[in-house]
Amino acid sequence: METDRIESLPSGPAGRMAFLQGFPTRYLRTHTEAEVDEHMALEEKSRKRGVAVEIRALESAWQMTLVAADRPGLFASVAGTLAAFGMNILKAEAFANRRGLVLDTFTFADPLRTLGLNPSEVDRLSATAERVIAGKTDVRELLRSPSQPTLPSRKARIPAAVSFDSEASHSATLVEIVAEDRPGLLYDLASAISSNGGNIEVVLIDTQAHKAIDVFYVTAEGKKLPPEKQQVLEKRSAGHARRK
Repeated sequence: METDRIESLPSGPAGRMAFLQGFPTRYLRTHTEAEVDEHMALEEKSRKRGVAVEIRALESAWQMTLVAADRPGLFASVAGTLAAFGMNILKAEAFANRRGLVLDTFTFADPLRTLGLNPSEVDRLSATAERVIAGKTDVRELLRSPSQPTLPSRKARIPAAVSFDSEASHSATLVEIVAEDRPGLLYDLASAISSNGGNIEVVLIDTQAHKAIDVFYVTAEGKKLPPEKQQVLEKRSAGHARRK
């Protein structure tokens, strides 16, 4: 990944370069100029409180975008917040720049139409996410009494699979987890990585019907995951992936 990151731009203001420097080059391939401008505006907003969260309605889903200083477990805590509100994460991506700033985007479904029927809940979700990110609210407390979204059909049986690839990147280990989707799955998997001393550098999440495909680029102390950490992570991730 170190050889596929943004280091310079042909032209543009210095602030834009400072924001983009260190992001994977994939970021520019998958985001429009308008989206980059929106993300920069969110980053400027985050300077006051150290975090900024924006939630908007899409055509058939919702999207949360956040900018904050990176810290261990941040991605997992946001995934847990969404699960506690009864949201079902469909896609997610996480990027970090050279200044230790993270840009995370979660696309999620609202099975109970909580946000659509109660506009004030959008603000409550945003405020709760900001408190969790800032460390003022423990996401584990939220998860003790979560909303109950629609669960996948019992007919959807997808075998859990965890695989590692230490050759996919020069500096990180690729961890791919395929499992039957369920509420809180992403939180459990991301927490397993963080609690095992792993740092999520880049994450790409996709959900196809009942099938969750979660890809993490993970490092431990700035290096690829050693075999012993891979073994522990495989056991924990597989356990979470098989849980109903």
